[in-house]
Amino acid sequence: MSIRYLLAAALFAGGCVGDLTPVADDGDDDVTPDAGGGGGGGLARQMFESDVFPILAAKCGAGCHLTTSASSVPFVATAVTTAYVTTTGFDSVVGNYTQTGAAIYTKVVPGPHQGRTYTADEQMKISAWLAQEVTERSGGGTGDPPPTEETPAQATARLISEWSGCLKLEDFTALNFGPSWANKGSNQGNCEQCHSTGAYGFKAADDNTGMYETLSTNKYYMMAYFAVDISDLANAKMVPNYTNFQRVGLRQVPHQEHPSFNTNLNDNAMQKLQQLYDLTMGYKAAGTCGPARIPM
Repeated sequence: MSIRYLLAAALFAGGCVGDLTPVADDGDDDVTPDAGGGGGGGLARQMFESDVFPILAAKCGAGCHLTTSASSVPFVATAVTTAYVTTTGFDSVVGNYTQTGAAIYTKVVPGPHQGRTYTADEQMKISAWLAQEVTERSGGGTGDPPPTEETPAQATARLISEWSGCLKLEDFTALNFGPSWANKGSNQGNCEQCHSTGAYGFKAADDNTGMYETLSTNKYYMMAYFAVDISDLANAKMVPNYTNFQRVGLRQVPHQEHPSFNTNLNDNAMQKLQQLYDLTMGYKAAGTCGPARIPM
C-alpha cells in the first residue's frame, strides 16, 4: 500500500518525519477509533470551527499536520470550510471523542507535544468541544452520567484494559489472523508492504504471535482493529472497528488518496476480525479472561 496515506487507525504522529518503525506505547491514552453514535456537526461543529480550528491551524498545522503533509497525519485543513470534516475524518485523531480516547486531547494535556504547549484556555476549548461531540454522538443527552456511573473516558479506559486480557494467542494462531491481514490486498499491493512492522500505527504482519503481542499490549495498535462504542454509555462495549476500515478502504473524505481495498464483511480478513471478536467477547461474557495487559 502507499506509504503516503494511512491504513485504518493511523496514529496521531509523534513528529513531522515518517518512518517504518512501530510506535512505542508511551503510556498516553491515545487512539480509540470512533465506534458509533449519531454524527456530530451541530453545536459541536460550530465550537470546532470557532474555537478549536484556530488552535490547530496555529500549533498543529505549521510544518507537520496540514492536509499537504506526506509524513504526518494530515488532519489540519488549510481553510475553515473543510476543517471539520478533515479533522473528524481521522479516527486516529478524534477517536471516540473522550478525553482518554482522543489523541487530539491526550497530546495536548498534559503536554508538551513536539515542544508545543497549550494554555489553560486552549485546553478548555478542546475539552469542551470533545464533550459536546460525545453528547451529540450518544443521543443528545446531557453527557453527565449519574455519580455512580462511569464517565465516557473512564468507560473507554476500562474496556481497553479488559479487552487486552481477553485476547488469546491461541485464537490468533487458530484463525491465522496475522497472515490474513498481512496478505489483504489493495489496488497497490498487500497490507504487509507498508505495515509489517507497524508503520503509521497499523500492524499487519505474517506472524500470529507478533500480532497477538502487539495488539494485546499496545492500545494504539489494538484500536485499529477494535473500537470502544459509548453510544449507549450504560452498555458501553468493544466492537470490531469496521467503521474506520470502510472509511479508509472506500477512500472517503479525507482519505481520497489512500489505496482502495475490499471492505465487504465477507472479505477473508474482515471475517477473521469478526471471528476473533466473537471469541474474545465470549471469554469476557464467561469471565475467563486473563489479567489485563494494558493498564487503565
